[in-house]
Amino acid sequence: MRKLGWCGVVLWGLLAGCAGKGARKEPEPEVQQLPNPEMESDEGVEEPVQNTGSEEGKAPLQQVAVMAAPEAKDPVRIEALRILRGVLEVSVSYGGGCTEHSFVMGWDGTFQQGADGTPVANLTLVHDAHEDRCKAIKFATPRFDLAPIRDAFHQKFDRANGKVDLALPAQPTLRYQF
Repeated sequence: MRKLGWCGVVLWGLLAGCAGKGARKEPEPEVQQLPNPEMESDEGVEEPVQNTGSEEGKAPLQQVAVMAAPEAKDPVRIEALRILRGVLEVSVSYGGGCTEHSFVMGWDGTFQQGADGTPVANLTLVHDAHEDRCKAIKFATPRFDLAPIRDAFHQKFDRANGKVDLALPAQPTLRYQF
């Protein structure tokens, strides 16, 4: 009985100590300040802060990069792919957490012939961890504009509308119709 009582005192002390000191507060959202038209000079006025993080709901739109022999750089796991209004959204997970990571969708600029006759664009997701050796599992959804693929299709096949299969390594093919 004495051990049970002692354990209860220690547990209560730990809980009280953790709850009372150093309790984490949620960071307050950044507030965008609008300039005051009544102020005559710009001295002492800070520029408005633009919130470009994931709180807006979407990552910035990047172009598919046409490059010779694109190769993967740092490990990344593709969780899901989808095309919405000419934009390829790639949900990924990766290890890190200490530095900002960047993603590029590389394409060699050529089309291969698919089994059903549909042109295939072979893509490679290039992940640059910028030497981040932290081990937290992070998630991101980089977005890529498919206009370079559409434009190359128009140029090669001289058609306004069409379809191209997008192939990424170890992923099911995704059909892009425009």
